[in-house]
Amino acid sequence: MKSITRLEWFGTLVAVIVLSFFLTIASPYFLTSGNLSNILVQASVIALLAGGQTFVILTGGIDLAVGALTALAGSVAGHMMLKMGIDPQIAMLTALLIGAAVGFFNGYLTAFVGIPAFIVTLGGLTLWRGMAFDLTGGFDNAGMPDPMPFIGYGDVLGIPMPTLITGIFYVVMAFVLSSTKIGRYVYAMGSNEMGARQVGINIRWYKLGVYVTSGLCCGLAALVLMARMDSSSGKMAQMFELDAIAAVILGGTSLFGGRGSIWGSLLGAVLITMIRNGMNLLEVSQFKQMMAIGAVVIIAVWIDVLRRKHLLKK
Repeated sequence: MKSITRLEWFGTLVAVIVLSFFLTIASPYFLTSGNLSNILVQASVIALLAGGQTFVILTGGIDLAVGALTALAGSVAGHMMLKMGIDPQIAMLTALLIGAAVGFFNGYLTAFVGIPAFIVTLGGLTLWRGMAFDLTGGFDNAGMPDPMPFIGYGDVLGIPMPTLITGIFYVVMAFVLSSTKIGRYVYAMGSNEMGARQVGINIRWYKLGVYVTSGLCCGLAALVLMARMDSSSGKMAQMFELDAIAAVILGGTSLFGGRGSIWGSLLGAVLITMIRNGMNLLEVSQFKQMMAIGAVVIIAVWIDVLRRKHLLKK
């Protein structure tokens, strides 16, 4: 299992290197320090959402509402800061709590009630987005107070804050998955849920924790995205769920659960951002970019299905 995961992680790294090589040839602006830094900053929000999504997919579930939940958490926090005059730190904490609460709701319905995660989060896709639009009235709340500008555009020792936040987050999540009981149980649930149940793992509570983790990631992503946009609205993070899922699959995590790598998801987020960045540099239209990302998702899932069939034959 470990060797397979490493191979998939390596394959994503090779894809990033190969794409970098071709984009460097295609555009003189790609391989510049400013553009590379911009890619990492742009990848940060998708990477944060992909990190939480990795935990969910490793258990064999899926969260289709991460973009909508990001919008809800950001809209509430922005409304609190700009319309209600509440201390920004309290508003930021509220965004994280909203993410955790919705994650708890999703996990409870999935693990304890038995509703498939696809249905629960598909409903949330419109429910949370609708709540965000209802709160903001469809308008942007612009002009974020301190410390939001620093989170969006500040740096520490030359490292942009969004990149630093994402890096710290991934170190923590990698440790949890590779070196704790929680990580072992996450893989076990995805590989064989019935077997994990029979050896005494409390499937329900650990699955609940996985969705809470995904919700917290949405709250954190909302703060970073708000800081970058200098505003919040119900339009935040539209279609980001697709990019997050694509990043996870491109990073080698199986949609069927039980196999994958958190670092692969980070590389997948960088790869997707590089594709968009490269097409922007080459002046490819937004519509063709949507087509390209959609095609990449289909191809990635196809490869995952073929990989699973190959493993089952062994």
